[in-house]
Amino acid sequence: MDRMARLKARSKRRVARWTTSLATAAALMLGAPAVADDAPVRKPPLSTTRKTNRVIYRPTEGRQIYRDRCAVCHRADGSGRGGDDADSNGFPPLTGLSAWLATAEGQQYVAHAIIYGPYGAVEVGDKLYYGLMPRFGPRFTNLQIAEVIRYIAEVLNKPAPGYRPITVEQVEAARHLPDDMAALEQERIALPPR
Repeated sequence: MDRMARLKARSKRRVARWTTSLATAAALMLGAPAVADDAPVRKPPLSTTRKTNRVIYRPTEGRQIYRDRCAVCHRADGSGRGGDDADSNGFPPLTGLSAWLATAEGQQYVAHAIIYGPYGAVEVGDKLYYGLMPRFGPRFTNLQIAEVIRYIAEVLNKPAPGYRPITVEQVEAARHLPDDMAALEQERIALPPR
């Protein structure tokens, strides 16, 4: 096989891998579960709105929402991915949030992060994470956001003294916060370090 034929073959393999990765990401965004385990997974019913064929995501159980939409980046156990070196595009762990989720300010930050979709460096302990989180505000209802935060607070973390589940009204209030990264960073800075 000559050099040009090898280059073409290698290029085709790369395009095939890229296409597969893109198709997997699209499937996750459209409702395919990110994590499989022993429990049966209900497939969300597909329906469309307007003429855009946009799929409405319907589940309201926190565990299922987390598994379908969050676990692909933050892992099923909430331990996060990456953060091992400066070149890593990682996603921070969602464990160790008990103190934050026991306060209205911490719950507001987490709700605002889910709605807005933060990006850039996030420091947890001595590790930096540079992931890009999608904006779930347009995709999730207030109830869905409240339920996934309850799942994170009550299952992935041990609720701290004083914990009260986040309400739909608190999520609605978070939707009215400034829609920019600077506001989100200021909320995070006001919280105790993790």
